[in-house]
Amino acid sequence: DMTLNDRVVDLVEEGFDLAVRIGRRIDPGLVARPITRARLLACASPDYLKRHGMPNSPADLARHNCLTYTYSGVHNEWHFTRRGHDHTVKVTGNLHGNNGDILCSAAIEGLGVIVQPTFLVYEALRKKKLVRILDGWAADELTIFAVYPNRQFLPPKVRSFIDFLVERFGPHPYWDKGID
Repeated sequence: DMTLNDRVVDLVEEGFDLAVRIGRRIDPGLVARPITRARLLACASPDYLKRHGMPNSPADLARHNCLTYTYSGVHNEWHFTRRGHDHTVKVTGNLHGNNGDILCSAAIEGLGVIVQPTFLVYEALRKKKLVRILDGWAADELTIFAVYPNRQFLPPKVRSFIDFLVERFGPHPYWDKGID
């Protein structure tokens, strides 16, 4: 059985063998194997940028309609780095969602600016439905983990699935090719 949702499930309490989680670190008490990276990019549609202008720095985002992800740690603060300098900007917007696909769709429709993982935006970037903004600034980079409750009792089918995920995506996932 496969369950898809963006909330953090209790693996033991809810009876899950495995979860795929994206973050900087995993809660203590769980076993986590890194699968690949998840780079975040700031993007907007060409139509939105035509109507509202191109932000030149993270600080400019404070004047834009930013579509935020509910489950991020602080959904109204976005973090960027350039040449070793960190910059955090408080953003506001009229849409907060608990699903990145919905936020990407809203951005494609010209509703605002998003910061989402490349695995969600790479196709829209390729088709020029979204444009990467803030050139020279890097948003956060997270890790995609396979998370399970216990290393000792890991069923062989779960171990095989984890090995497949690591082999399939590896250190340079397909969604990052050509995005820089």
